[in-house]
Amino acid sequence: MYDEPTILVVDDNVDLLETFALILKRRGFNVETADNGASAVNKFKKQKFDVTLMDIVMPEMNGVEAFRKIKEMQPEASIILMTAYSEEEIIQTAKDEGAHRVIHKPIRIDQLITLIEETAAGQPILIVDDDADICRTLTDVLKLQGYEVLAANSGEEAVMIAQEKDLQMAFIDVKLPNIDGLETFLRLKEINPDILTIMMTGFRNEVKEALDKAQAASAVTCLYKPFDPAEAADIAKKIGKKPRKSGSKGAN
Repeated sequence: MYDEPTILVVDDNVDLLETFALILKRRGFNVETADNGASAVNKFKKQKFDVTLMDIVMPEMNGVEAFRKIKEMQPEASIILMTAYSEEEIIQTAKDEGAHRVIHKPIRIDQLITLIEETAAGQPILIVDDDADICRTLTDVLKLQGYEVLAANSGEEAVMIAQEKDLQMAFIDVKLPNIDGLETFLRLKEINPDILTIMMTGFRNEVKEALDKAQAASAVTCLYKPFDPAEAADIAKKIGKKPRKSGSKGAN
């Protein structure tokens, strides 16, 4: 069994800080706290955290300033910012600079727990192919590596999934019914600009223009069918977030 995720909670509201810490500890997480941005930065100098929950509005060093300093030290840090206000410009800046998510107070605990677990484990990988056998095979191989895997048989279904889930990566077949693979890829990028995408095709020459456009829009690579599913797993390991297998979080 792997160690449970370590969470850092940062908020200048001491009552809220203690409440969050208590709830998360009862759910089985390892929890550290900081009551200001400077303290959070100092904690990151000493250790790594799987997920950080940090309030935006704090005196002296606000959450976005602390977020920037932490990202300088640990660019891979997963930070969820919290706010009770609508500071749209600040929120957009944080998202542009790599904040994992910005959530608004008051926060539903069940949604927060789900978000923490998804963030700590690494977001799911999406397989998009109208060939059910390929979807099934890739899903099985990636699940054996510890990844959460979702599958879609069409571009429309992929877009719906992406609107509901934070995805770290997508394997997309170029030839799909209705919405083709290129259009699907572009729509997923609109929803999540950070998604890593690998195109797949059995028609190397026929879809060259679409592949060129996809790579110009930052698709990572293309797998040419038939390919060894282990090759897809190797790519996921190299470019994706390492999966975490965790035990029970306790009773809900």
